[in-house]
Amino acid sequence: MSANPSQGQPPRKPDVPRRVRHGIKFRRKEGLQGLPWFAKAFTDVVEGRAALGARVLGMEYALSGQAASFGLENGLVEALVQGRAARPYAVKLSLPHLTSEQWVEVVQAMAREAMFAAKLLVGEMPEEIEKPFAACGTHLLPATPQELKVECNCGEKLPCKHLVAVSYLLAERLEVDPLALFELRGLAGPTLLERLQEARTVQTTGVSQSHQSPQLPSQKAQLPPLEACLDDFWRPGRKLADFEQLAAQQHVPHALLRRLGSSPLGGKFPLVGLLASVQDSLRAKAIELRQRIEESGA
Repeated sequence: MSANPSQGQPPRKPDVPRRVRHGIKFRRKEGLQGLPWFAKAFTDVVEGRAALGARVLGMEYALSGQAASFGLENGLVEALVQGRAARPYAVKLSLPHLTSEQWVEVVQAMAREAMFAAKLLVGEMPEEIEKPFAACGTHLLPATPQELKVECNCGEKLPCKHLVAVSYLLAERLEVDPLALFELRGLAGPTLLERLQEARTVQTTGVSQSHQSPQLPSQKAQLPPLEACLDDFWRPGRKLADFEQLAAQQHVPHALLRRLGSSPLGGKFPLVGLLASVQDSLRAKAIELRQRIEESGA
Protein backbone atom coordinates (compact mmCIF):
# COMPACT_ATOMS: atom_id res chain seq x y z
CA MET A 1 0.00 0.00 0.00
CA SER A 2 1.43 3.37 -1.01
CA ALA A 3 1.77 6.05 1.67
CA ASN A 4 -0.54 9.01 1.59
CA PRO A 5 1.67 12.07 1.02
CA SER A 6 -0.76 14.26 2.94
CA GLN A 7 -0.52 12.23 6.14
CA GLY A 8 0.98 14.14 9.07
CA GLN A 9 0.65 17.51 7.32
CA PRO A 10 -1.66 20.31 8.51
CA PRO A 11 -4.75 20.86 6.36
CA ARG A 12 -4.41 23.54 3.73
CA LYS A 13 -6.45 26.69 3.98
CA PRO A 14 -9.14 27.06 1.31
CA ASP A 15 -8.58 29.62 -1.44
CA VAL A 16 -11.72 31.53 -0.47
CA PRO A 17 -13.00 32.52 2.98
CA ARG A 18 -15.21 30.02 4.74
CA ARG A 19 -18.86 30.96 4.47
CA VAL A 20 -20.73 32.08 7.55
CA ARG A 21 -24.32 31.06 8.09
CA HIS A 22 -26.47 34.04 9.05
CA GLY A 23 -23.47 36.34 8.93
CA ILE A 24 -23.83 40.10 9.42
CA LYS A 25 -23.88 41.80 6.04
CA PHE A 26 -23.29 45.33 4.80
CA ARG A 27 -26.70 46.01 3.24
CA ARG A 28 -26.46 49.54 1.81
CA LYS A 29 -27.37 49.31 -1.88
CA GLU A 30 -25.44 52.53 -2.54
CA GLY A 31 -22.26 51.14 -1.04
CA LEU A 32 -20.30 53.92 0.65
CA GLN A 33 -21.96 56.60 -1.45
CA GLY A 34 -24.25 58.89 0.53
CA LEU A 35 -23.01 57.83 3.95
CA PRO A 36 -23.58 60.50 6.63
CA TRP A 37 -20.50 62.66 7.17
CA PHE A 38 -19.96 61.43 10.72
CA ALA A 39 -20.14 57.76 9.63
CA LYS A 40 -17.90 58.30 6.62
CA ALA A 41 -15.25 59.78 8.92
CA PHE A 42 -14.48 56.27 10.20
CA THR A 43 -14.32 54.59 6.80
CA ASP A 44 -12.04 57.38 5.58
CA VAL A 45 -9.66 56.86 8.49
CA VAL A 46 -9.43 53.10 7.96
CA GLU A 47 -9.31 53.23 4.16
CA GLY A 48 -6.67 55.94 4.27
CA ARG A 49 -4.28 53.54 6.02
CA ALA A 50 -5.30 50.31 4.25
CA ALA A 51 -3.82 48.92 1.03
CA LEU A 52 -5.98 48.71 -2.10
CA GLY A 53 -6.25 44.94 -1.84
CA ALA A 54 -7.44 45.15 1.76
CA ARG A 55 -10.10 47.70 0.80
CA VAL A 56 -11.42 45.59 -2.09
CA LEU A 57 -11.47 42.35 -0.10
CA GLY A 58 -12.85 44.16 2.94
CA MET A 59 -15.90 45.27 0.95
CA GLU A 60 -16.34 41.71 -0.39
CA TYR A 61 -16.20 40.36 3.17
CA ALA A 62 -18.74 42.93 4.33
CA LEU A 63 -21.16 42.30 1.46
CA SER A 64 -20.97 38.49 1.76
CA GLY A 65 -21.58 38.52 5.52
CA GLN A 66 -18.25 37.20 6.74
CA ALA A 67 -18.79 38.83 10.14
CA ALA A 68 -19.99 36.17 12.55
CA SER A 69 -20.64 38.81 15.22
CA PHE A 70 -20.55 42.57 15.60
CA GLY A 71 -21.22 44.70 18.65
CA LEU A 72 -20.59 48.09 20.21
CA GLU A 73 -20.53 48.01 24.00
CA ASN A 74 -18.77 50.16 26.61
CA GLY A 75 -17.25 52.26 23.86
CA LEU A 76 -15.54 49.30 22.14
CA VAL A 77 -16.39 47.78 18.76
CA GLU A 78 -15.75 44.03 18.76
CA ALA A 79 -16.37 41.63 15.89
CA LEU A 80 -15.51 38.12 14.73
CA VAL A 81 -14.71 37.95 11.02
CA GLN A 82 -14.39 34.58 9.30
CA GLY A 83 -11.54 34.24 6.85
CA ARG A 84 -9.91 31.18 5.33
CA ALA A 85 -8.75 29.84 8.71
CA ALA A 86 -10.87 27.45 10.75
CA ARG A 87 -11.54 30.06 13.43
CA PRO A 88 -12.76 33.62 12.86
CA TYR A 89 -10.43 36.51 13.59
CA ALA A 90 -11.07 38.87 16.51
CA VAL A 91 -11.32 42.51 15.43
CA LYS A 92 -11.47 45.55 17.71
CA LEU A 93 -11.95 49.28 17.04
CA SER A 94 -11.92 51.99 19.69
CA LEU A 95 -11.36 55.68 20.40
CA PRO A 96 -9.92 57.26 23.56
CA HIS A 97 -12.74 57.96 26.02
CA LEU A 98 -13.48 61.38 27.43
CA THR A 99 -13.15 61.74 31.18
CA SER A 100 -16.18 62.32 33.40
CA GLU A 101 -15.14 65.93 33.85
CA GLN A 102 -14.88 66.45 30.09
CA TRP A 103 -18.34 64.99 29.54
CA VAL A 104 -19.79 67.34 32.14
CA GLU A 105 -18.28 70.33 30.32
CA VAL A 106 -19.44 69.10 26.91
CA VAL A 107 -23.02 68.48 28.06
CA GLN A 108 -23.18 71.93 29.65
CA ALA A 109 -21.91 73.48 26.41
CA MET A 110 -24.47 71.56 24.36
CA ALA A 111 -27.28 72.55 26.73
CA ARG A 112 -26.75 76.25 25.97
CA GLU A 113 -28.38 75.74 22.56
CA ALA A 114 -31.77 74.04 22.20
CA MET A 115 -30.84 72.86 18.73
CA PHE A 116 -28.61 70.04 19.97
CA ALA A 117 -31.26 68.45 22.17
CA ALA A 118 -33.99 68.92 19.56
CA LYS A 119 -32.05 67.20 16.77
CA LEU A 120 -30.51 64.43 18.86
CA LEU A 121 -33.90 63.52 20.30
CA VAL A 122 -35.21 62.78 16.81
CA GLY A 123 -32.11 60.83 15.84
CA GLU A 124 -30.30 63.51 13.83
CA MET A 125 -26.63 64.37 14.24
CA PRO A 126 -26.18 68.18 14.05
CA GLU A 127 -23.45 69.32 11.71
CA GLU A 128 -22.33 71.70 14.46
CA ILE A 129 -21.81 68.84 16.93
CA GLU A 130 -18.06 69.44 17.10
CA LYS A 131 -18.49 73.02 18.37
CA PRO A 132 -19.31 72.18 22.02
CA PHE A 133 -16.53 69.60 22.04
CA ALA A 134 -14.04 72.11 20.61
CA ALA A 135 -15.13 74.70 23.19
CA CYS A 136 -14.09 72.21 25.88
CA GLY A 137 -10.74 71.46 24.28
CA THR A 138 -11.64 68.05 22.84
CA HIS A 139 -13.37 66.49 19.82
CA LEU A 140 -15.91 63.81 18.95
CA LEU A 141 -14.70 62.37 15.65
CA PRO A 142 -11.16 61.00 15.31
CA ALA A 143 -8.85 63.96 14.78
CA THR A 144 -5.99 61.85 13.38
CA PRO A 145 -5.83 58.34 11.86
CA GLN A 146 -3.62 57.23 14.74
CA GLU A 147 -6.34 58.10 17.26
CA LEU A 148 -8.52 55.25 16.03
CA LYS A 149 -7.06 52.15 17.68
CA VAL A 150 -7.42 48.99 15.56
CA GLU A 151 -6.63 45.37 16.39
CA CYS A 152 -6.89 42.05 14.55
CA ASN A 153 -5.18 38.73 15.31
CA CYS A 154 -4.90 37.64 11.66
CA GLY A 155 -1.22 38.56 11.51
CA GLU A 156 -1.58 40.70 8.38
CA LYS A 157 -0.56 44.32 8.05
CA LEU A 158 -3.12 46.61 9.66
CA PRO A 159 -5.62 47.78 8.67
CA CYS A 160 -6.35 44.35 7.15
CA LYS A 161 -9.36 43.31 5.11
CA HIS A 162 -11.09 42.12 8.28
CA LEU A 163 -10.75 45.55 9.88
CA VAL A 164 -11.93 47.27 6.71
CA ALA A 165 -15.04 45.09 6.66
CA VAL A 166 -15.79 45.94 10.29
CA SER A 167 -15.35 49.67 9.61
CA TYR A 168 -18.04 49.42 6.92
CA LEU A 169 -20.39 47.69 9.34
CA LEU A 170 -19.67 50.39 11.93
CA ALA A 171 -20.47 53.14 9.43
CA GLU A 172 -23.79 51.48 8.61
CA ARG A 173 -24.56 51.16 12.32
CA LEU A 174 -23.84 54.87 12.88
CA GLU A 175 -26.11 55.79 9.98
CA VAL A 176 -29.14 54.14 11.60
CA ASP A 177 -28.10 54.97 15.19
CA PRO A 178 -26.18 58.29 15.30
CA LEU A 179 -26.19 58.27 19.12
CA ALA A 180 -23.77 55.33 19.01
CA LEU A 181 -21.12 57.87 18.04
CA PHE A 182 -21.09 59.19 21.62
CA GLU A 183 -20.64 55.68 23.00
CA LEU A 184 -17.37 55.42 21.07
CA ARG A 185 -16.18 58.26 23.33
CA GLY A 186 -17.35 56.49 26.45
CA LEU A 187 -20.90 57.78 27.08
CA ALA A 188 -23.99 55.84 25.98
CA GLY A 189 -26.37 57.78 23.76
CA PRO A 190 -29.46 57.47 26.02
CA THR A 191 -27.39 58.60 29.01
CA LEU A 192 -26.20 61.62 27.05
CA LEU A 193 -29.80 62.55 26.21
CA GLU A 194 -30.82 62.30 29.86
CA ARG A 195 -27.94 64.50 31.01
CA LEU A 196 -28.57 66.98 28.22
CA GLN A 197 -32.27 67.30 29.09
CA GLU A 198 -31.39 67.72 32.76
CA ALA A 199 -28.82 70.41 31.95
CA ARG A 200 -31.35 72.18 29.72
CA THR A 201 -33.88 72.21 32.54
CA VAL A 202 -31.33 73.53 35.02
CA GLN A 203 -30.31 76.35 32.68
CA THR A 204 -33.88 77.36 31.86
CA THR A 205 -35.28 77.20 35.40
CA GLY A 206 -32.24 78.00 37.54
CA VAL A 207 -32.89 75.08 39.88
CA SER A 208 -30.19 72.71 41.08
CA GLN A 209 -32.26 69.52 41.03
CA SER A 210 -33.96 69.38 37.66
CA HIS A 211 -35.20 65.82 38.13
CA GLN A 212 -37.58 67.09 40.78
CA SER A 213 -40.51 68.63 38.94
CA PRO A 214 -41.22 72.09 40.36
CA GLN A 215 -44.66 72.62 41.79
CA LEU A 216 -46.97 75.00 40.01
CA PRO A 217 -47.78 78.23 41.84
CA SER A 218 -50.47 77.69 44.39
CA GLN A 219 -53.89 79.01 43.41
CA LYS A 220 -55.65 78.26 46.69
CA ALA A 221 -57.56 81.47 47.42
CA GLN A 222 -59.95 81.86 50.33
CA LEU A 223 -63.16 82.73 48.47
CA PRO A 224 -66.52 83.45 50.10
CA PRO A 225 -69.36 80.97 49.51
CA LEU A 226 -71.41 81.52 46.37
CA GLU A 227 -74.57 82.31 48.35
CA ALA A 228 -72.85 85.38 49.82
CA CYS A 229 -72.00 86.72 46.33
CA LEU A 230 -75.42 86.60 44.65
CA ASP A 231 -75.93 90.38 44.73
CA ASP A 232 -72.51 91.18 43.22
CA PHE A 233 -71.82 88.07 41.15
CA TRP A 234 -72.54 89.64 37.73
CA ARG A 235 -71.01 93.02 38.47
CA PRO A 236 -67.58 93.85 36.99
CA GLY A 237 -64.71 93.23 39.33
CA ARG A 238 -61.25 94.67 39.22
CA LYS A 239 -60.29 97.02 36.46
CA LEU A 240 -57.63 95.95 33.97
CA ALA A 241 -55.27 98.56 35.37
CA ASP A 242 -55.40 96.80 38.70
CA PHE A 243 -54.13 93.57 37.13
CA GLU A 244 -51.21 95.35 35.49
CA GLN A 245 -49.96 96.32 38.95
CA LEU A 246 -49.92 92.73 40.19
CA ALA A 247 -46.54 91.04 40.53
CA ALA A 248 -45.84 88.47 37.85
CA GLN A 249 -45.89 84.90 39.09
CA GLN A 250 -42.82 82.71 38.67
CA HIS A 251 -42.69 81.10 35.24
CA VAL A 252 -42.56 77.31 35.23
CA PRO A 253 -41.34 75.99 31.87
CA HIS A 254 -43.06 72.98 30.35
CA ALA A 255 -45.77 73.20 33.01
CA LEU A 256 -48.35 71.28 30.98
CA LEU A 257 -45.88 68.54 30.07
CA ARG A 258 -44.89 68.18 33.71
CA ARG A 259 -48.52 67.92 34.77
CA LEU A 260 -49.19 65.26 32.14
CA GLY A 261 -46.20 63.18 33.24
CA SER A 262 -44.38 60.50 31.25
CA SER A 263 -45.76 59.45 27.90
CA PRO A 264 -47.41 55.99 27.79
CA LEU A 265 -45.99 55.50 24.30
CA GLY A 266 -42.86 53.45 24.02
CA GLY A 267 -40.02 54.12 21.66
CA LYS A 268 -36.34 54.91 21.40
CA PHE A 269 -36.61 58.58 22.33
CA PRO A 270 -38.65 60.08 25.22
CA LEU A 271 -41.69 61.87 23.78
CA VAL A 272 -41.93 64.36 26.65
CA GLY A 273 -38.30 65.38 26.22
CA LEU A 274 -38.81 65.83 22.49
CA LEU A 275 -41.87 68.05 22.99
CA ALA A 276 -40.01 70.07 25.63
CA SER A 277 -37.13 70.71 23.23
CA VAL A 278 -39.59 71.71 20.50
CA GLN A 279 -41.20 74.21 22.88
CA ASP A 280 -37.78 75.63 23.76
CA SER A 281 -36.91 76.03 20.09
CA LEU A 282 -40.23 77.74 19.28
CA ARG A 283 -39.89 80.05 22.28
CA ALA A 284 -36.37 81.05 21.24
CA LYS A 285 -37.50 81.74 17.68
CA ALA A 286 -40.49 83.78 18.91
CA ILE A 287 -38.27 85.92 21.15
CA GLU A 288 -35.84 86.44 18.27
CA LEU A 289 -38.68 87.47 15.94
CA ARG A 290 -40.12 89.88 18.50
CA GLN A 291 -36.73 91.52 18.99
CA ARG A 292 -36.33 91.97 15.25
CA ILE A 293 -39.75 93.60 14.99
CA GLU A 294 -39.00 95.93 17.90
CA GLU A 295 -35.64 96.89 16.42
CA SER A 296 -37.18 97.61 13.01
CA GLY A 297 -39.81 99.81 14.60
CA ALA A 298 -42.68 97.91 13.04
